[in-house]
Amino acid sequence: MGEAILLRLNQLFFKNLLLIFIFIFFLGSIIGYYLLQNIEIDNHKVMLQNMIEQFVSMKDELKDIDKTIKEIKVKTGVRVTIIDKNGTVLYENSRAIEGMDNHSFRPEIQIARSNGFGFSTRYSNSLKRDFLYVAKRLKDNSFVRMAYSLESIKREFIELWLKMVALFGIALGLGFWLSLRLKSKISTDAKIVKKSLENLLKKQYKSAFDAPNCCKEFRDIYESINKVSRKLKKRDKQKAKYTKKLKLLNKKQSDIISAISHEFKNPVAAIMGYTQSLKEDKELSDEIKERFLDKILNNSQKISSMIDRLSLAIKLENETSLPNVSEFRLIPLITEVKDTLLQKYRDREVIIDADDVKIRADRGMFDNLFINLIENGLKYSEDEVVVRVKDGKVSIIDRGIGIEKKHLENITKRFFRVDELSWDNSIGVGLYIVKYILKLHNLTLHIESRPHKGSTFSFNIEKITV
Repeated sequence: MGEAILLRLNQLFFKNLLLIFIFIFFLGSIIGYYLLQNIEIDNHKVMLQNMIEQFVSMKDELKDIDKTIKEIKVKTGVRVTIIDKNGTVLYENSRAIEGMDNHSFRPEIQIARSNGFGFSTRYSNSLKRDFLYVAKRLKDNSFVRMAYSLESIKREFIELWLKMVALFGIALGLGFWLSLRLKSKISTDAKIVKKSLENLLKKQYKSAFDAPNCCKEFRDIYESINKVSRKLKKRDKQKAKYTKKLKLLNKKQSDIISAISHEFKNPVAAIMGYTQSLKEDKELSDEIKERFLDKILNNSQKISSMIDRLSLAIKLENETSLPNVSEFRLIPLITEVKDTLLQKYRDREVIIDADDVKIRADRGMFDNLFINLIENGLKYSEDEVVVRVKDGKVSIIDRGIGIEKKHLENITKRFFRVDELSWDNSIGVGLYIVKYILKLHNLTLHIESRPHKGSTFSFNIEKITV
């Protein structure tokens, strides 16, 4: 089937090539005719003009003008006509002057009367042929006109055309011979390509053949098949790996959803339990009621905080939240964050060691940024957390459990947690939010950590310092 298609392509190629040859031949014939005609006409204009000048220079010395112009006719084939100022033909070497029309209105005579020389190409009614006419006005207002038949140009064209036909025939024969050789090579190479494709379909990637030698295009096709074969072989090897990776990814997403569901379920269950107790037990003391209401409030705030973090993470990733830049001082902002967090972590300490600097940034985003970084330190360490702002650099330092080196690259990814089995009231978006807030301000988060030695989260604020 493949060989038949390629053979058909070969036939179509030769057929189209033949049509192109024929078209070029006829087009070249037409263009060649007119080019040759114009070239010959221009050459003969110059020739006739020179002959007229030479004839005029010796005209007064001629004893027998009629005899001289007839000799010119015999030697050169040029028609010579001498016309007086009134247009009457005085001498003619191609026919008898009796009965000849007045030549005053011939185009070449009218032009020569105005310009000295006149030219025209036209059909002669008297001689029934096309001529090139060149006329010169003399001092006594008479005219010498010479004409050359255009039949010679036609003969030269026919000779050239016959030569072109012969060359075309030779080229056509050569084309047939080359076509047969090409067909043979195409058939051989088609078998190679066909066999290669069959092996590709059978996933026999190791099968190899001699490369086609017909033409560069077939070799390119063969090389492309080999490249596809290598890629498919590599893809088959990776397919199992990708499938396994996809399953792991699906499992991870399922775990994330389960974990998020679990984190929401705990505070919701607590709220429901305390609310049910308040509703069913009317004899609870005011102190217990107050404690239950505090629990309900704390769990509600926990749910609200998780929703806010998820919402912010999604907005940042979708680039729907852009910085609302303003100028503000860092120490008051950090102090507010500290006071807010210490209401939750009452027995902990946050030390602020900061220069009083002013920056241009989104205050709300930086409030969220410091809440995440400081709370992260409070969660994973039992000692104090230090917030240091020195020499254009902000650092949040804790002496907690630290982060292993293998986890440092992934710690800022969304939903990533070092301990996947313990969520600790977190959904793993805190550091992701921090990183993205800094990115929106063209800043970069740097993390230094050693297991059981603590961690330092820092970023440079020189770009946004006022």
